[in-house]
Amino acid sequence: MTTYETEIIIDAPPADVWKHLIDVSKHDDWSNHFWLRGDPVVGGPGRIEFKLFGIAAGANVVFQTVDEPRELRWHGGPKGIAYGSHFFILEELEGGSRTRLRHGESFQGLLAPLIVRLLRTERGGPSYNGFNEDLRRRVLNG
Repeated sequence: MTTYETEIIIDAPPADVWKHLIDVSKHDDWSNHFWLRGDPVVGGPGRIEFKLFGIAAGANVVFQTVDEPRELRWHGGPKGIAYGSHFFILEELEGGSRTRLRHGESFQGLLAPLIVRLLRTERGGPSYNGFNEDLRRRVLNG
């Protein structure tokens, strides 16, 4: 298993960050990097959409964890090739006034090392850091 992880501090409580993260129907309004579809309930189906080298791409996913306001996790992709477990972990900081958002994915399969290398370059694939910044702006600007 190969993991890629990013982190950002957002000057807002975890509940405020969660509110925007979980409202997937509005991801099109503020995210420039990838978009989650579906109803985030444990075991429920969803879809993650993004651009790969400028071309629309995506994968069907299943929601694994929906733990308000601490963790959102889903898994999906072709098993044996590039199967991933994507996560957002929200940690309360400074008495609840700030949030550390850990955002990443653990991959397994034949292409896992290649995918993680691509994500580290943030060229051609979905930008996890870019999504984090989009979410931060959305939370702070409402």
